[in-house]
Amino acid sequence: MSKAINQEDRNFDGLAEHFKKKIYGTPKGEIRLQLLWEDLTEHLLNGIEKDQALSVLDVGGGIGQISAKLVKSGHKVTLTDVSTDMLTLAAEHFSEQQLCEADYQLKNLSINQLDQLDENSFDLVVFHAVLEWLANPESGLKQVMKQVQKGGYISLMFYNKHSVIMKNLLKGNFRKVVSNNFVGERGGLTPISPLDPEDVYAWLESAGFSVVSKTGIRVVHDYLTRDLQASRSYEDILHMEKLLCRQEPYLSLGRYIHVIAHKN
Repeated sequence: MSKAINQEDRNFDGLAEHFKKKIYGTPKGEIRLQLLWEDLTEHLLNGIEKDQALSVLDVGGGIGQISAKLVKSGHKVTLTDVSTDMLTLAAEHFSEQQLCEADYQLKNLSINQLDQLDENSFDLVVFHAVLEWLANPESGLKQVMKQVQKGGYISLMFYNKHSVIMKNLLKGNFRKVVSNNFVGERGGLTPISPLDPEDVYAWLESAGFSVVSKTGIRVVHDYLTRDLQASRSYEDILHMEKLLCRQEPYLSLGRYIHVIAHKN
């Protein structure tokens, strides 16, 4: 699910199945997928003609859940990932979904290899939960933004530093908050580069993008204790997520923040 711009960036070869089970195959993964798809549908897909096929680049697309939905909606998708294991899982997922192979491509590319594709050629670039796995997120995002054509869009989801701070405060990990060191351990599933939303918004603006929408992803679920997560139904938690995820201050406390931005 990650892309590498140098040897320090994260590659999930050897961990893809574990990642799939721990992230995708859980209620929190389902919440994430639901909210992302709602955003894309409301702010982008509903505004295009039924017979208009978008050219889509999914960078670090993992097992391709969003890409599969886009292909089913009639769009042409190129999914890239630095992890060959992830690409294998994506191919399996696309096959299970009975997608036409003419409508998608799977490419083993890192972010610094995206220049092998034509720049400024995609109507939509999807970049979900990848930025936080890069040693230099700003540089990585700049590389990805080059792929969006003028008038096109980027769908960017990133791991929110504010949520990490709040979670540690609730756990009483005051020393960790004071240290301001929230880098995940290498080899684990905690991202190495939590991001300040204001930095990300500034990077988008400096590249000529204007923000269309913002959504907090898991503004409720990740703050519940495990007992509460187990005692409340998925439907109840999802209802609360939808109720609060697009309004402040809850939006800015989401575990992730999803931004759709337009290239002016």
